[in-house]
Amino acid sequence: MRTLFVTWDGPQVSYLESLFLPIFEALAAQGFPFDILQFRWGDAAQEQRIRERCGASGIGYRVHPIWRGVSGIAPFATALVGGRAVTVAARQFGSDLIMPRSLMPALATLAARGLDRPILFDADGLQADERVEFAGLSPTGAVYRVLRDIEAQIVRRSVAVLTRSSTASDILLARAGPPVDITRFHVVTNGRDTDAFHPGNESERRAMRQDLGISENAPLLVYSGSVGAQYRLDQAVDLVRHMRDRRTDSHLLVLSGSPADAASILTDAGCAGDSVTVRRSAPADVSRFLAAADVGIAFRAPSFSMQAVAPVKIAEYLLCGLPIVGNSQIGETKAAIDAGVFFDGSNHDAASWITDHILPSRNIIRQKAREVGIGTFSLGSTVNSYVQAISAFQSLPSQINLDLAGRT
Repeated sequence: MRTLFVTWDGPQVSYLESLFLPIFEALAAQGFPFDILQFRWGDAAQEQRIRERCGASGIGYRVHPIWRGVSGIAPFATALVGGRAVTVAARQFGSDLIMPRSLMPALATLAARGLDRPILFDADGLQADERVEFAGLSPTGAVYRVLRDIEAQIVRRSVAVLTRSSTASDILLARAGPPVDITRFHVVTNGRDTDAFHPGNESERRAMRQDLGISENAPLLVYSGSVGAQYRLDQAVDLVRHMRDRRTDSHLLVLSGSPADAASILTDAGCAGDSVTVRRSAPADVSRFLAAADVGIAFRAPSFSMQAVAPVKIAEYLLCGLPIVGNSQIGETKAAIDAGVFFDGSNHDAASWITDHILPSRNIIRQKAREVGIGTFSLGSTVNSYVQAISAFQSLPSQINLDLAGRT
């Protein structure tokens, strides 16, 4: 069964490269090939890099530009017109299954004329509600109502729905209503390749610190990922302040696809100079930066929409041997908490935890974190969860199965 993945990305987003391509490559090895239609705007070099990697992996790749005109209208216009791009890509690649990720690709899929393929919807959060909570979208306005309607329609039209938490499944089920039932939903993990994300060795970690200009024994905290209101980079700054009260050589490393935005937030928070370094890293280099640190920071603003997310950075931190300070109620954190490598509490208490518990036992903690990462967030476990969802199509009505089997 060949799947067309439909995604929507800007230049600051690297999820396609860092998260999904490894999953698709592993799925192809198990007999589930994928192709990609990416609605995107931004850096042409990034597009070329993705195209080359897809070509090397046997993954078909097409691009449709995102219009960036009148605020609020251009994305919907792109998605509606982009329905034809979905149909053309599905026919070109011989797709048996369409997998839109989030709401704009869902709208493009719904707008595709003559598209007779079944749909596997990757909800990947509650996008409309995130825009209300963190982007100022009115919960009573027309845009929110349209987004919620798209969400309900794509869930009803889909044979299966992927979510990142059971809570997200329950919310989407309640919103879609009958005849949708809970068997349509499949929780998948955001696992990472354990060979690509690893603690490295002492020599490699020392070399990275030298490159960053940070001493070998200085406590190094790392924040990796997007920046914005929901990611609470200001909390990371506060934690570093408490750390510097205990260890004046404590340092914060920020890895972000939007380094200018990150630097602006840090400046506004009064964090600059020799206590912080901001870097933009290629996806292939993230592991080396993380492995050089002592602690990973994974704060998110607790809210309704955050119940539906699974931060990728938690998997990356643990696999690279990092204990974590963050919000335990967001993402799969129980195993890490039980192992003593996840701290949820005030920044003052977190600083004490790091200096009194983590730093003196760094090598032991590194091993524990790695073990939790492998047990909870391996690429293999993620691939298995996707296979289970795709295999749900085996229970499709017989006529649809015959159509799929006979399609060339």
